Amino acid sequence: MTKPEVVKVGYARVSTVEQNLDMQISALEQYGVEKNMIFTDKMSGAKKNRPGLEAAMQAAKEHGGEFVIWKLDRLGRTLLGIIEAVQVFEASNVMLVSLTERFDLTSPMGKGMFHIMAALAQMERDTIRERTIAGMKAAKERGKRPGRPQTMTPERVRKAKKLIRAGVSATKIIPEMQAMPGPTINKSRVYQWVKDFKSQRSQTSREVTSRKGRGEGVTAVTPKK
Repeated sequence: MTKPEVVKVGYARVSTVEQNLDMQISALEQYGVEKNMIFTDKMSGAKKNRPGLEAAMQAAKEHGGEFVIWKLDRLGRTLLGIIEAVQVFEASNVMLVSLTERFDLTSPMGKGMFHIMAALAQMERDTIRERTIAGMKAAKERGKRPGRPQTMTPERVRKAKKLIRAGVSATKIIPEMQAMPGPTINKSRVYQWVKDFKSQRSQTSREVTSRKGRGEGVTAVTPKK
């Protein structure tokens, strides 16, 4: 009696819409996954609600057979997320196939290897996070703000305001800002700051005009004798 052909369900994921799925899809097709059985997502593995993954897992549970991925981390970014997916496959009698890691997750040795690899990946992420937090704390203690340096320094802000009030255009303000001491500042940053400052100043002017039109104004305070 001929054994029924194993149904292969494929899943591919990239973290952003700008990234390309072609390499993963090509690997899945070379393994024998039909195009109509490949499901995809373009979003972070940290997100719990991934329509492509949910549809792929549902198809795998309905058809049985193999759930094929290019790499284990396509299932999720955390140890818990990956293990939960594997548990779903085991309960549904679906074999998980990872094309990159290349080991059999149905055997005791394969399962052991899987847990070790997933634990190491989680440990690496935790270490990076701990180092980041420690670095931010140390920077804060030294009086430095974490993240990118502020390019529009207080000195540049004062100078830019003075030039704007004098009627100087943004094009001429740019070299003035770049010549001043401080972090490197590009043209687009100066243009954006000038645009925001003018917009805020214009809004303030409209509000003052509106208050005057309603008869509102600044209450004069009579100095004490």
